[in-house]
Amino acid sequence: MASITLTVTNNSGTPDTDVYLGFWGSSLSATINGAAMTAQTWYALSSITSFTIEDTTSGRIYVAYSATTCTIDPNASVLTGNDNIFDKFELTFDGTPTGCADLTAIDFWSIPMSLDTSLQGTSVGSLAGLTGSTTAADVYTSLAALSDPVQSTPAAKAVIAAFAADGNALPAGVAQQLLNPASGVVTDGSGNFVRIIGPNSYPPFGSPSTDAMPGLPATPYDTFLSYYDALIETFGPKTTAPVPGFTSLGGGTIALIKGNFAGNDKETGPIYEAQTYDLTASIDAAGTITLSGSTGQFSSVTITIDRWNLLNPAASYGANPAFSLNGGALQTPGNDVWGWVLGDFFAGLNIGAIGSAVTVQGSGGTIAVGDMASSDWFSTLPGKGLLFAALWPTGITNHWNQWAAALNPCSQAYNFAFAERFSAPQLNLNPASVDTLTVTLLDRTVTSG
Repeated sequence: MASITLTVTNNSGTPDTDVYLGFWGSSLSATINGAAMTAQTWYALSSITSFTIEDTTSGRIYVAYSATTCTIDPNASVLTGNDNIFDKFELTFDGTPTGCADLTAIDFWSIPMSLDTSLQGTSVGSLAGLTGSTTAADVYTSLAALSDPVQSTPAAKAVIAAFAADGNALPAGVAQQLLNPASGVVTDGSGNFVRIIGPNSYPPFGSPSTDAMPGLPATPYDTFLSYYDALIETFGPKTTAPVPGFTSLGGGTIALIKGNFAGNDKETGPIYEAQTYDLTASIDAAGTITLSGSTGQFSSVTITIDRWNLLNPAASYGANPAFSLNGGALQTPGNDVWGWVLGDFFAGLNIGAIGSAVTVQGSGGTIAVGDMASSDWFSTLPGKGLLFAALWPTGITNHWNQWAAALNPCSQAYNFAFAERFSAPQLNLNPASVDTLTVTLLDRTVTSG
């Protein structure tokens, strides 16, 4: 059976006795100090003399800092009432060439760490939790600034008005929470930094027609509302087609979602088979997004996401919307062709490619980014440095994922669910070329107050 050795380099400044490791995931075969590792159990770093992983699927290894015996539950909400310091990295090691590990800062950012692989002592690959001369304080400052301005105010006002219009006016206290959300920066009772909550972690606003109350705590982050409204104004159904400066957009059309789905060989059925896809993304006056077209296995496809589901933080930031397929019941994306198509759309939204008038030189001549097929965004734009603010003129500050934009230049951690479309946030764990995975815990000193 293939195996990989896990080692830890502690450069955090926290003593090994106060650093704990634990596994949370769907499967685990590993040994610590020669004995089988128990999942959902914390092990002090000072007590670990050997750590070998034989098999794990979609697993998370958590790191926690505690001055006492560790009792942290990493599955507890990071939103409220949890001032424990912990973070995680993810790995799949199953003995195949496609095994991989990654750092992640999608849900929250707390403990910067790096990953390195080696074979018989020779370096193979690495992922930097802090790139170049970046410090934890630099990341903290950038991310904290995003959650302090109440960028969610326009969406909060829209939610309050919509609930009232539906005959379900919100209590004053709830309305105030929506309009004045707490910062995403979490500290403990002594004011020490714990984590910064990512925009993806906040609950949905809910739909006035089906929900009694919006989700709380309210997000302090931008909700993409102004981006969606700008798309309606610029390319919506009342505009000309094509809009001047574009060859394909306008009259409701906002993007061309085209490419190839490589398939999911772990499942069977037409939605998991490798196939092409060719869909047009459109937006109506109410803000509903519709993706219509075909794939290699389906001649006619319609995917619909309404405005309230689009405003769900996990939808726009996490590419995980509730959507209707061909008019059916709501569902969420899976590891299939629909999930891949939606990944294209939301990755394009998050990097700011949708609707961008910036032009690039392609094989057929000069083309506006907004006119490009979605798969071409990811193969072309990163190499040209055209991501986030670079795709929009000065004065527009939020037609992209600000959290991802802040992290992208200073960390190789995942900053968005489909970050691999435009960056390289995964580290290969092919046992033929890797025998050791090293986790380096970095200094997390910040100024938090």
